[in-house]
Amino acid sequence: MSTERRYSARHRVELPVYIRYGRRPFLGARARDLSVGGMFLSVQSLTLPVGTPIELELSCLGRDWLIPAVVVHGDNAGIGVMFREPQAALFQGLITSADMPPPIAAGAGAEAGYRR
Repeated sequence: MSTERRYSARHRVELPVYIRYGRRPFLGARARDLSVGGMFLSVQSLTLPVGTPIELELSCLGRDWLIPAVVVHGDNAGIGVMFREPQAALFQGLITSADMPPPIAAGAGAEAGYRR
């Protein structure tokens, strides 16, 4: 069993996200949890090696976001990504704009391997 190494709390979200990588077209995914430093994306039929640079495109909080990130974990459930720069405005906006559940306990759920 590995030790959880998160640097900030994560919260459940349900948000459509488009993934850009290389010269490949956009790929639709669903954000399942979010922290200041990254998110876990449910996506089918996508295998990206750890360390792959990507960009995340999403619309929420009355604006469009294009967030550079890197893949830090992947499995059959999806991918965990770490933002290249912390996204405090996105995180704070989303957790205060809706009736969000409490932070996810460390090690809970399929996303436990995502470490940000």
